[in-house]
Amino acid sequence: MAADRIHALCDLLLAAAFADDHLDDREAERVQELLAYMLEGKLPADLEARIDEFDPKTFVLAKTAAVFKNDSAADREHLLSLVAAVHDADETLDLAEDEYLQSVATALGLSPAVLKGMTVKVEVEEMKSRFRRVSTPPPLPPGAKKS
Repeated sequence: MAADRIHALCDLLLAAAFADDHLDDREAERVQELLAYMLEGKLPADLEARIDEFDPKTFVLAKTAAVFKNDSAADREHLLSLVAAVHDADETLDLAEDEYLQSVATALGLSPAVLKGMTVKVEVEEMKSRFRRVSTPPPLPPGAKKS
């Protein structure tokens, strides 16, 4: 894998690990494992330094994802599954991670259908409506006075 592509992959995976504003050791370890697997061995020193120096505040998803835009849909979907694998490493479901996964899919030009089974879709407006219905007291019976 070319250096620019492995660096972009590294950044996408590290941003996934930081998506919830917290780098869990298991997520960091998963990033290293995935990269080592992709490189068929040990991580080179420049990639280890990149991992150590990664700053999620300077990460630009659109620019990084552009490296993979011309890949086949299957390869881009595989990349998305690697991002999901980083999120799964800490065994915690987090909406920020879910949003990042959706953003990666969009940046890679993938159909929302590829996210099926990878994300948790929360319908916020529907939840608010249900809460209003549940929290609204029933109407007073005819002739009853308000207290």
